Amino acid sequence: MTQEKIWFWDIVKTMEPRWVMSSMATGAVSILTMIIWAKFNLMFLKYFAGILSFLAIIFFVLFIILFILRIIKFPGEVKKDLSHPIAANFFAGIFISAAIIVAAIWNVLEPLWWCHNAVLVSKIFYIIALILGTIIPVLVPFMLTISEKVDSKHAIWIWFLPPVWIFVLVFAWNFMALHGIWQNFIPFISIFYMWMAFILYFLVLSMVYSRLKFHSLPAPEVAPSFVIGLAPIWVSIVALNTFDLVLKKNNIFNWDLNFIHSFVSLFSSMLAWFGFWWFILTILILWYYLVKKSIPYTLGWWALVFPVAAFWIWLKFIVLDLSCTWLCPVILFIWWLSLVLWFIVFYKTLVWIITKKAFERPKVVK
Repeated sequence: MTQEKIWFWDIVKTMEPRWVMSSMATGAVSILTMIIWAKFNLMFLKYFAGILSFLAIIFFVLFIILFILRIIKFPGEVKKDLSHPIAANFFAGIFISAAIIVAAIWNVLEPLWWCHNAVLVSKIFYIIALILGTIIPVLVPFMLTISEKVDSKHAIWIWFLPPVWIFVLVFAWNFMALHGIWQNFIPFISIFYMWMAFILYFLVLSMVYSRLKFHSLPAPEVAPSFVIGLAPIWVSIVALNTFDLVLKKNNIFNWDLNFIHSFVSLFSSMLAWFGFWWFILTILILWYYLVKKSIPYTLGWWALVFPVAAFWIWLKFIVLDLSCTWLCPVILFIWWLSLVLWFIVFYKTLVWIITKKAFERPKVVK
């Protein structure tokens, strides 16, 4: 396709959900940058965080427009993606992005006074993430269950996106509740979705780990997606701790808040140590790819950015709240790493768009 002229409908035809990962990663980096500003009082960072939040919204809106056109013009292509054992899981990225934007509104744009109607805008993205997003964790497993083409070797790290969506949705809701929006309603939904997310995550984790043990590594093109395996751990910790904050503000369940806080702290630490083990495994496998096979650029590189940013957002609850100042250099390093990764992937994506490579249908991962 790159040697032929690319028309508008060619672009629409290739507008798969993997594109929206740019919005998801950008929104996470914006929240991370705002937290860095709040900790280290670097004035210019809060404005940079606001710019990144607006970019995340722009990326999301552009994708939604083109994706709706794709549904209308090429419904067969959309159905093909939904029945594909790998591509189907990218649909969760749409609603992860919507939920991340909700969190960015209340953690970045509203404190900057850059969103004049934060309540209405966040509710719109919230409804998109909730109502439409709830379909995906049901539809995708159903499509994959009835498909005769699904094999255990298809269970790769992209399968973690549906549970990631649920955890991100929960902490996005919690941020809304902390600002007095639906605060008597959201805690009930948060509990239900968190349990569903944890069970789904452990089911996927068992399948992915089994796939790693009994099959050869997949194609290098999907190697960056291995980092997605870290995301459910970090975002679940954020979801648990923001839920704890919501209960402290408005304990509608009449629970023992000291017990809840202790449980959240204990469970968060258990998840964190498991996350560190998975992080080491991730680094070793990516290093193996780099040495043995190389990692060619694809839009999947955006998967490198979001989990790194989510890692720091989790650390905010552990490091900053406990005043572990000796970890400040580590915090800054992680932020710089996520920022460098964002700039690299953003630049490479622009090059791919200019050279038209971004509009080629990716190879089916075997």
